[in-house]
Amino acid sequence: MIRDTRCVLRDARTILCVLALVGIATGDRVAAQLPTPNVNDGSALLRECGAALRAADGGSVLESNSVERGMQMGQCLGLVSAVWHTHEIMVETFDSRPAFCPSASISAGQMARVVHAFLTQHPDDLHRWDAELILQAFGDAYPCR
Repeated sequence: MIRDTRCVLRDARTILCVLALVGIATGDRVAAQLPTPNVNDGSALLRECGAALRAADGGSVLESNSVERGMQMGQCLGLVSAVWHTHEIMVETFDSRPAFCPSASISAGQMARVVHAFLTQHPDDLHRWDAELILQAFGDAYPCR
């Protein structure tokens, strides 16, 4: 009888540990569904694309650290290009429905201008995912007819 009780207690502890781990994993997954404020949301993208456009236009430098400035520029230009080209691959290779329909390819700098203008015109949306906002900006600039 004592042996059976130990097995039951050990099994109960194991089950509780598994349930706790599942709860922790599920809780983290829910939190991971939202963008991190000022990291991968519209506010960060506006700041990053602003740095890229100021550099391209010879505007004032707001970032005191040149490495930080370079990272922001690279983040903007890389992300807008990645979204553009991933969309192109999804449409051409996997027959996905297009979210935007450009008449020609544009440079990463032009993509950044489109996105920056969109973000400036939609300040209430800056809490949303950066990639989602990029797609919406391209959709507004290059609608499918």
